[in-house]
Amino acid sequence: MFPSKNGILLAPLAGITEPVYRRICRRLGADAVVTEMVSADGLHYKSENTAKLMEFDESERPIGVQFFGNDPERLANAAKFAYERVRPDFIDLNAGCPVAKVVKNGAGSALLKDAARFGRIVEAMSKAVPIPVTVKIRSGWNTHEWVDAEFAKISQESGAAAVTLHPRSQTMMFTGHSFWERVAVVKQAVSIPVIGNGDITSGADALKMFKETDCDAVMIGRGSLGNPWLFAEIKAALKGEPFVSPSRQERKELIIDHIRAFRDLHGEQRACGEMKKCVAWYLKGLPGASAARANVFASSSSIMIEEIVNNFFKV
Repeated sequence: MFPSKNGILLAPLAGITEPVYRRICRRLGADAVVTEMVSADGLHYKSENTAKLMEFDESERPIGVQFFGNDPERLANAAKFAYERVRPDFIDLNAGCPVAKVVKNGAGSALLKDAARFGRIVEAMSKAVPIPVTVKIRSGWNTHEWVDAEFAKISQESGAAAVTLHPRSQTMMFTGHSFWERVAVVKQAVSIPVIGNGDITSGADALKMFKETDCDAVMIGRGSLGNPWLFAEIKAALKGEPFVSPSRQERKELIIDHIRAFRDLHGEQRACGEMKKCVAWYLKGLPGASAARANVFASSSSIMIEEIVNNFFKV
C-alpha cells in the first residue's frame, strides 16, 4: 500500500526540497520524499532547468515528483515524461499551493475552484503512468467553505492512489492553525490512504494528528526547516521510545555536511546564496544565534558560512 501505514513524508517545498535536503531527511527518518514542484508548462516548452528539478539519487527512494499546472493534457504528458526520464516511485499533483504567481495561472489551490477540470486532470495523469498518482489539496479557497471531502472523492474516483490534505484555505496562506478536524472528515469520505499535513513540529504533534484524524500517514514541511531531526523524533514517538536531541557537535556536523554537499552539487554561487537561509533556520533559537545569523547573511562565500558555523559551535 502507498503510503506505508504511519508513514512520515517530506513535503515538497519550493526552493528547499532539492536533492541534498531530501537525502538528509531520508537519512533522519523520512519514509518518502517529494521533489520541489515542477511546472508542467515548463516541460511543455522544453525547459531543461524545469526538467532538472525531477532528478534524484537512488538513495532518496521512495520519491515522488510533484507537478503543478491546469491543463489535463500537459499534466498527463508531464507525468509520462517524468516516468520515462527518472522513474520516480509516484507522481503527485499540486492542488494546494496558495502562492499568487501559481494560482493566478489557475494552478495550485486554484484548481479547487473547478471540480470538473480537477477530475479530468487526475484521471489523465493516472492513466498516463503505471505508478501511483497522488494528489495534494487544501481544504478550500475560502476559510470554512470547505471542499476537501468533495475533491478527495473526485481524486479517488479519478484514479488517485492517495490524497494529502493541508487543512487550511488558500486565503489563510500559512497563517493561523490548520483545521485538523478536516483531515478526519476526509479520512471518513474516502477509502484511499489519507496523509495529514500542517503544523506538525514535534513527535507529540504527529501522534496527536494520527490519534485525532485516523490519517494513514503524515507529511512534514515547514516544521522540518532547521530541524530535520523531526523525522527521527516522530519515529521515536511512534515506537514509544524517548528521543535524544542532537548534541551541539551533531548539529554542527550536519550543518557543515549540508553546506558542503550543497556546494558540491549546485556550485559555489548558489550555495552562498541559498545556504544562508538554511543555516539561519538551523541556528534559530540557540543561545547567541542572533549575531551568528547576522554574520551568515553578511557572508560573501559558503566557506565563510562554514567558518561562522564552526566558531558558533565552539562557544
